[in-house]
Amino acid sequence: MNRQLIIRGVAVSTAAIAASVFAAGQFFGDQSAIAPSGVVSGDATQVRGAGLVGGSSFSPPPQTTLPDGSKSPSLAFLETDSAPDQAAAPRGSERGTLEFTALDSSQDKAAAPDVQSDISPVLALAEPETPLCASEMTASPAIDGLFELRISAPCNTGERVVVSHGDLAFTTKLDQEGKFSAYLPALSATVAVDAFLSDDTLLQASTEVPDFDQYARMIVQWSGEDTLALHAYHRGATYGEEGHIHSMNPFDPALEEAFLVSLGDSEALEPMLAQVYSVPLAQATDTRLQLELGTSAQTCGNDLSAYVMSTAGAQAGQPRELRVAMPACGTGDGFVQVDLPFDAATPEAAGLEFTADQS
Repeated sequence: MNRQLIIRGVAVSTAAIAASVFAAGQFFGDQSAIAPSGVVSGDATQVRGAGLVGGSSFSPPPQTTLPDGSKSPSLAFLETDSAPDQAAAPRGSERGTLEFTALDSSQDKAAAPDVQSDISPVLALAEPETPLCASEMTASPAIDGLFELRISAPCNTGERVVVSHGDLAFTTKLDQEGKFSAYLPALSATVAVDAFLSDDTLLQASTEVPDFDQYARMIVQWSGEDTLALHAYHRGATYGEEGHIHSMNPFDPALEEAFLVSLGDSEALEPMLAQVYSVPLAQATDTRLQLELGTSAQTCGNDLSAYVMSTAGAQAGQPRELRVAMPACGTGDGFVQVDLPFDAATPEAAGLEFTADQS
């Protein structure tokens, strides 16, 4: 029995086990498992490999019992076509030669792979993807009892949107990026806004506007053509004078906190339009309001209707339908003006028909 071959076989098995333990120790940080007692000594950092070369027509020896009662391992040997010089081979190695690559005990740590010893498995959770067509609406407080509304619906570009806040409602269109933004008057301290997209998507947003009640407002809203306009006059001004506020001149330089906001897109499908005038409560009694109704082939001789609501005075917070019988007029375009009650000091104009909104 070739005892040297059996010992080498055990060494091959031990080297393979040592390599596996070394790799496992490096991965899990167990440095004590790298060099079991009696197997590897020194500060070995890498096992490069072990194998059997040389020999021809070699048959592995049968498994035998070692002196300590254990069985010798079964080895698989590689056959080669050429054998080394048998005369030069030492006794006991006629049937093959084992060659080992030594454990790298050099101090050149750069030659060894940089293996992190404190690696621990980490479970990576994939971030949820935002749908490409996700729509959203936000509301945030602004100055002068206003709030800013923003809508983003990237897959609804150019489409019609119906926006409502309390008894105020209007239609608009999203731009080519699917966005819309505007400053709207708050009608309550807690603002709640709804927006209906063309695909029946409902968007909702809310915010707090604590100074909403520091302003008196008049709201006029209607459906159809852009034929109505709200006008406000300050300090006794008349039409076209300084202090006359309208959609083309929405601010008064002498009273910056008074303004008029126009809402809605007349080119949208089934347009709903609105105009809102706001003024600080202290100056509300000095304001005179008029509603202007345009005359045309479509309006002359017909009744025009609109909804009006004031946030000050005896009718505060009560939407009312206003009906105006338009005169039979000629072919030329013009307008009809009627006074709107804004507070207790402003009487209702004669000939105006108001009905309470029962909706």
